[in-house]
Amino acid sequence: MMACASVLTFIPLGRRATISGYSERKVSWSMRVFPFLILPFLLHSTIKLTTASETAADSATKAKPNIVYILADDMGWNDVSFHGYNEIPTPNIDALAKKGVIMNSYYAQYMCTPSRSALLTGKYPIRNGLQHYVLRMAEPRGLDPTQKILPQYLREQGYATHMIGKWHVGYYKRSMTPTSRGFDTFFGYYAGSSDYYNYTTTAGVPPEYVGFDLWDNLTPARQYIGQYATEVYTEKAVDRIDNHNYDKPLFLYLAHFAPHWANKYDSVQAPEKYIKRFPNIKNEGRRKYAATMAALDDSVGAVVQALQAKNVLDNTIIVFASDNGGAGAEQELLMGKPVTFASNWPLKGAKTSQWEGGVRVPCVVSSPLLEKQGYISNELYHITDWLPTFVQLAGGSVTDSEVDGKDIWKSLSQGLPSPRKEVLIQADPVWDEYAIRWNQFKLVVGSYAQNGNRIDQWYEPEGGLDVSLIIDTPGALICDQTAALGEKQRSPCDAAMSPCLFDVVTDPCELRNLAEERPDMVGFLYEKIREFNRTALPSDNLPLDPRAKAALNDFLIQPYLD
Repeated sequence: MMACASVLTFIPLGRRATISGYSERKVSWSMRVFPFLILPFLLHSTIKLTTASETAADSATKAKPNIVYILADDMGWNDVSFHGYNEIPTPNIDALAKKGVIMNSYYAQYMCTPSRSALLTGKYPIRNGLQHYVLRMAEPRGLDPTQKILPQYLREQGYATHMIGKWHVGYYKRSMTPTSRGFDTFFGYYAGSSDYYNYTTTAGVPPEYVGFDLWDNLTPARQYIGQYATEVYTEKAVDRIDNHNYDKPLFLYLAHFAPHWANKYDSVQAPEKYIKRFPNIKNEGRRKYAATMAALDDSVGAVVQALQAKNVLDNTIIVFASDNGGAGAEQELLMGKPVTFASNWPLKGAKTSQWEGGVRVPCVVSSPLLEKQGYISNELYHITDWLPTFVQLAGGSVTDSEVDGKDIWKSLSQGLPSPRKEVLIQADPVWDEYAIRWNQFKLVVGSYAQNGNRIDQWYEPEGGLDVSLIIDTPGALICDQTAALGEKQRSPCDAAMSPCLFDVVTDPCELRNLAEERPDMVGFLYEKIREFNRTALPSDNLPLDPRAKAALNDFLIQPYLD
């Protein structure tokens, strides 16, 4: 295997930075460089990722691998520079991508709660009744506490299990909180959104429900008020890595809040030191969003450095992914103003939609334990696949009857075909939206109008798009160039009126509706959706529980029925 440098190299604006070593295709992109970025990046660039060949001799005696799963929140396809758009450089994330596997056909769910339930259970959200929308704060429902989840499987295999960041799968009873569900420790918050500095949320609830939501296990962590959340979570992650006894394997789930919007009054929050990195971005909202991404990227670098300092990087698997597509310019249609400034270009749709921009998300796996490294995989993968994959790597097993996910390690490590042929993307009877992918085909049925508007277009980043950069990037290689050039859809489709069928291998931007050409495939996939629906648990939001009002709970977001 060709040896690869572990990091990108910054070069002056106007020249090209080329990444070599990708065995399936050549990847290159131009990166803008600012003097104040060079020093932090060089700090992280000292990381040396050991190659598989360097560890092959002692692979037989290796301990169970450490697993670090870093989850970004509402991050867009177009917001990591390894996908090519260099407006927001992400050098530390790119370093993982460069040395690992870029999973270019990786799917999550369309919103936070469904995705997180899928990750933790290895099951489609229809199995848990969490397929519709997200859990609102003070809503008395969540992921069934009798449902076995990932940290419980790993704890059985001797792992220490730690969670940092966003939970968002239910908290109204103590039995539903992380430390009651297999995590040895938890530092983070229960609800779906949070202010980055004061750790309260104003999202979707009346003022009388607003409370403080940052926890160190079951103790309110008020001492962190005023400190920036991304940096606090990073500090805690590094502390867990530094103080762990590696006689026992480590599972660290770092569920960052970034770059999700903060609150309806001050939606995008970042320290000025990060905002100053982006004078080239003229749109204020997009510039602040870039700052949240810069803080997230620095966090990834700090985590990798901590693992390197403990000399455990050669036996660690790192996954970096987003929970769903980004929320960007289209939010003005839903909420009257943009509340965040992500970009999924050139994919169609965004968060809350079943189009590719809502569910096809950035994902990288990086580890010296991979036999094949430094390549782009276009194989089909889903967020449910991590549970059986991690459990198998830990020495355990799960059966197909227990989970919907597949063990994808051999596929990723050896560059082999994926063990899955289909992904149930969406099955929401409340919004009457359904989507499934089978091999190269994707069927979309229904398109819910939120506040009278559908999220079914192609949305440029706020402040505009430099089209020339899109064309000369890995992202362009997977999309029809007519999308990058802004040409009209070649075969119009309104999923609210009739089913839409796409070949998303050759047409990932969902430009050409094949439904009239392939009625046989429409019928075949429609029947698959019906089969899934026959086993689905009911799902809908419940009214806010008055017992959760802040004044009744010491102004805390906490379990309120115990």
